[in-house]
Amino acid sequence: MQKSDVTIIVPTSYIPSHPSTKVIETTINNTRFHFPDSEIILQIDGIRSEQSNYKKDYDEYKNRVLWKCLHEWKNVLPIIFDEHSHQSTMMKKTINLVQTPLILYIEGDLPLRTDRDIDWNKCLDMFEYNKANTIRFYLREEMPQEHVHMMCGQEDIFIKTVQWSQNPHLSFTSYYKNIILPNIGERNYIEDEFYGKAQTDCEYLPNEERIVDTPYVFKIRNWEAHKMFIYYPDNGQNVSRVLHLDGRQSTRKFTQDDEFWSYTSIEDAKKILSQSELFKDDKDILRSIE
Repeated sequence: MQKSDVTIIVPTSYIPSHPSTKVIETTINNTRFHFPDSEIILQIDGIRSEQSNYKKDYDEYKNRVLWKCLHEWKNVLPIIFDEHSHQSTMMKKTINLVQTPLILYIEGDLPLRTDRDIDWNKCLDMFEYNKANTIRFYLREEMPQEHVHMMCGQEDIFIKTVQWSQNPHLSFTSYYKNIILPNIGERNYIEDEFYGKAQTDCEYLPNEERIVDTPYVFKIRNWEAHKMFIYYPDNGQNVSRVLHLDGRQSTRKFTQDDEFWSYTSIEDAKKILSQSELFKDDKDILRSIE
């Protein structure tokens, strides 16, 4: 397989830095560093009810993004959702637009790094020879100890895992169509819906009676159920290939989240952003906190 066999999916939704386009620009530009020509499908979500006071900012953001799709970015297809649809529903409604065998999913504030190489040829070969359904790219610099039990062996520069993550990953389009999307609900984070299923499927063999040992010990018996890998060069040294621009800034994850969780308010998030390296001179942010 070649890079031309990959379509990039980038979801974007309201974040406190809007109408600034700095976050999505970084994500698109970093994607183009790795994939200069592949089509990017930009899923532009509707706004949530509790964010309605910021609709003007989000509308302006969308206008700027659409201008860039027409005049600045190449081969970026914007799909606008009038109502809040979230990752799962946006993916279900756009999957049939994908004409390639592979998808590279990149959340709008989680761009790939450009300061470290990714051996795309080796990645693509894993799909060419049907060794992988998904290859994840890691955000952290090292594998945390609490994740080690979800790993089960190394193959070249990849490590087998049963841990699903919506962080940037390369997957078969057919895997999304036939396995992921039928097993997730509407208007939710894909990871929140699919994480448990992937792990449980890999824990037990097909038709195996599920007997819970006492004390319970997690065992991987059926990694082949999902064939997931993490890109793991240099035996896990300097493994990070993803940047976190933290678009949400710890504001509410869902409309129904209550105050118990002490989420950051959008206004406080804007103040925090004004002190950040990316936004310290941003006129939109400075204007919004005056």
